[in-house]
Amino acid sequence: MTGDTVPVRVCALLVSPDGRVCVIRRHRPGGVQHSLPGGLLADGEQPADALRREIREELGLDLVAADVDPAPRFEQHQATTRPGGSRLFLRRHLVCVVHLPQALADGVALVELDAADTTEVLWPAPADLAGSHLYPDIGEHLVAAATQAAPAAAAPVLLPAMTDASYQWR
Repeated sequence: MTGDTVPVRVCALLVSPDGRVCVIRRHRPGGVQHSLPGGLLADGEQPADALRREIREELGLDLVAADVDPAPRFEQHQATTRPGGSRLFLRRHLVCVVHLPQALADGVALVELDAADTTEVLWPAPADLAGSHLYPDIGEHLVAAATQAAPAAAAPVLLPAMTDASYQWR
């Protein structure tokens, strides 16, 4: 990223046929954090290509082979400070919802493959994540996103921004 451009993080809400969602549980100094798998776009990379690359790197899952064309369902902006920091941490999150066939869901790694910290890959029911610390902070939209199809060719839904007042780093 160059200049004043806000880094874009693309992530996936992976949904199994039984409606469970894939999250990465991270053990942080401030407590447990659940993250949707994904990562930053590289310079010149398109969101769908970045998502495919990140899901392959983190979970060993090939979305190209799954014939999935992920389109962002949600967009959320982040301007927060990290613990002990004073500089704003900026991100623009694009969240894609991907419904997987069971064979692909079964093939997802049990830990994040490229993580530097301790992680576990879990498949909870969306309702079980209510009140959990989720990154990005899309918790109240999980159940609907996992169970309802997105309107065809719809623009991403802009969610309330993540700020120090609404989100706390762990």
